[in-house]
Amino acid sequence: MARPHPKLTGSLPQRYFGTEWKPPGRHDEEAALALASPQAIVELLRPIVDERRAARIDEVAASRLAGVLVVLEDLHDPHNGGAVLRSCEAMGLREVHIIASRERFRVSDKVTQGADKWLDVVEHPSTDSALDQLRQRGFTLAAAVPGASTQLTELDPLKPTALLMGNEHAGLSEQARARCDVEFAIPLHGFSESLNLSVATAICTFSLTSRRRQALGRSGDLDDARLWDLRARYYLRDVRGALSIVRQRLGR
Repeated sequence: MARPHPKLTGSLPQRYFGTEWKPPGRHDEEAALALASPQAIVELLRPIVDERRAARIDEVAASRLAGVLVVLEDLHDPHNGGAVLRSCEAMGLREVHIIASRERFRVSDKVTQGADKWLDVVEHPSTDSALDQLRQRGFTLAAAVPGASTQLTELDPLKPTALLMGNEHAGLSEQARARCDVEFAIPLHGFSESLNLSVATAICTFSLTSRRRQALGRSGDLDDARLWDLRARYYLRDVRGALSIVRQRLGR
């Protein structure tokens, strides 16, 4: 039987102090893109970036997948929150969606290692609002549920898929499960019947992104317009004082 959701209305453990996630500021990024096209931004900033670093930015951007994303519903532990973001970034995801209707989203910066800088982390006030938006965008909603008859490896890698991961203690809410198109499980072959949430998310994203890349025959799935936009954003995030540099070189 699933344990009830922990109640955080009282005093938080000391280890949770200062762990509430705050989105990175993107004001300068948006201001720069309002001044010039993504192609122009890249042309302005790439020459001032070390050659190896620029090649790495271009490689990572070209490997991003928009067709796989993770939805986290009411995570409890900041170490899990940080580990999930780091795994999602490492697997080449572009988006992570957060449902924080009962639990504030918390992360450990020591675990995250700045991974959220390179992700689009989207917060939602409710499960319905999150899933409505993703369904409108054409995503298959796949709920991670231990014991489900569909296996992780059976998910279609060519369909845009949102992987829903639930609270560490209670799993996904009945509301979320009812809204999903499919429930899936990670194949387990040992005596253990479940996995840590961050480990489970890493396995799910590795499996689906690997199979998607293989099915597509390329490392990323962004079209030219979205790839230029992402490259520009990554250069803006990587270069200190990028907005001032763009303004100066544009004579603004």
